[in-house]
This record gives sequence, C-alpha cells and structure tokens, in this order.
Amino acid sequence: MSAMKFVFLVDPLAGLKISKDTSYVLMLAAVERGHEAWVVFANSFVLRAGKLVLKAERVTPTDNKSEPFLFHEKRELKADEINAFLIRTDPPFDAKYLTHTWFLDYLPEEIPVINSTLGLRSVNEKIWAAQFNDVTPITEITCDLTDFQKFLQEHKKIAVKPANGFGGASVFLTEVEDKNANVIFETLSAQGKEYVILQKYLPAATEGDKRILLLDGEPLGAILRMHSETDHRNNFAAGGKALPAEITPRELEIIEKLKPYLNKLDLFFVGIDIIGETLIEVNVTSPTCLREMISAYGKRLDLQVIEAIEHRTQAKNNAHS
Repeated sequence: MSAMKFVFLVDPLAGLKISKDTSYVLMLAAVERGHEAWVVFANSFVLRAGKLVLKAERVTPTDNKSEPFLFHEKRELKADEINAFLIRTDPPFDAKYLTHTWFLDYLPEEIPVINSTLGLRSVNEKIWAAQFNDVTPITEITCDLTDFQKFLQEHKKIAVKPANGFGGASVFLTEVEDKNANVIFETLSAQGKEYVILQKYLPAATEGDKRILLLDGEPLGAILRMHSETDHRNNFAAGGKALPAEITPRELEIIEKLKPYLNKLDLFFVGIDIIGETLIEVNVTSPTCLREMISAYGKRLDLQVIEAIEHRTQAKNNAHS
C-alpha cells in the first residue's frame, strides 16, 4: 500500500485529550500504516475558481502528553492530492458544520469523506433514531409546553434533552412531582422556540449505557459507560467511566435494522448508544470511545478502521479509473 494523505478536520489541537481522543488515535494508526496525517480547521477551506483548496499542516502524533505532535510543513492542499478526508469536529451540527459539508462536496467522488456529507446533512443524532420506534424508548419531540406536561403526566418519569445537544450536556431527568419540571422544559425549549426530546425513563439507565461503534455497518466494538455517584449521565464528558462490554443478540438485531439505512447514506464510521438493549441515539458527526475500546479489548481497532478506509479508497479509485 503506497502512502496516502489522510486529512482530518478537527477542533483546535490544544483541546485534544490524547489519552481519550478518537481522532488522535486514528491519526496514530494512519501514520503507523505508513500514511501522512494532515490537519485542517474551521477556517482552512478556500474555494478558488470552483476548486477546493485546504490550508493544511502535516503532523506526526507522538502519543506523548508533553509533546503530542511533531509539526511539519504547512501548505495548501489541492483536492487531487487528498486520499481520504475524516470529519472529526465536535457537534452540534450548526451553520459552520453545514458549510463545511458544502465545501467538501467539491472533492472528487473517488475521495472517501467519512462520514459522507449527504449522511451528515440527513441525520440528526437524536431525531433520526426516533423513526425506529420499535427499538427506541417512547419518544416525543416538541416545542410545546402542553405536550411536555401531557407526556410527563402519562409516563411519570422522563428524560428531557435538547435536539442538538451532545456529550450529555443539558440532559435532565424529571418526574411529575418535580416543581422544576416546567422550568426545565421552558429553558431547553427557549420558551417554545427550540425542539426538545422527551423520552420515557428507562430504569436500565442505572446500569449504564453502551456505546457500540459500527464500521461500514458492522460492529467494531462496544464499551459500557457508567455514570459517577454524583451524576445520572453516563457520558465520559459528564464524568462517566468505561467498562468492557459484549454485544448481545438483541443489539445485533438493532444493528441489522440500521445497517441498510446507514449504508444508503454512506455513514461509514458510526456510534450507537444503547440502554437496556434499547436504541437511544445514532452518532454520526464525530463518534468516540475508540481509545477506550482498544484498552478494553486489547486489540488494535484503530488499525482496522484505517485499513477499512484504505480499502474504500482503493475501491472508489478503481470505480473511477
């Protein structure tokens, strides 16, 4: 395999937690496989005479906390120099994120973009999953306080979260006896201007939630995220810890249900969240937990991801040659 240029769209490098960051471990694996890792940021895109140009920098990740990167050349990369492009900026999917997808539509078709711009524009990580209502919790998505009150009265204890949230931010549990319940909804909905996700509480949440990573529609690995004693949220950003996990037959059924939809939208590297064998979210913007799975399994799952991208690049090149 000849050396390829892997380009990573990332948030500022100073904010990367290299001991946990999935983007970082993918850079490590790409370089280990003999490829070049290039980074670009939110302000790196230029559309010049109808051609996409990226202001990029080649880096070598060291896996050393005191000096996590060696920095090499900075220059403009033309579209035809790129072999694979990985979108790894944190959600939410906002106006800037959307603009990046429009820019990336100018890349030649033989360059895999992970995940595809079509897929990213099609899938809201919380709203999209609600269509699979036979494998998801009872869910309602609304801006209306009256709807919220009816849902709460019917289900007694519910989770309330913003439609565009991530990392466990602004996820609340509330009950009919909670005098702050209306305030929670009014705050998250910005007084009825923003959509809010309402879900019937799953008692299995006390046992943690499972993150399963999918590679080209197939399970790559799983990790159980367990909340701390002082927080109900299992997300690592909210203080959750990682435990090894197996994938159950029921979860394999859920994956098989999702697979044709993910493949149709070319969503190649995806994270799904499961509570009590019930699908909660489908994460497509910047799936995480790869580092934790590598530790739990003792397997180089990061190399599997890079090898799969190599094969995808070859297949696309062959199809357009």
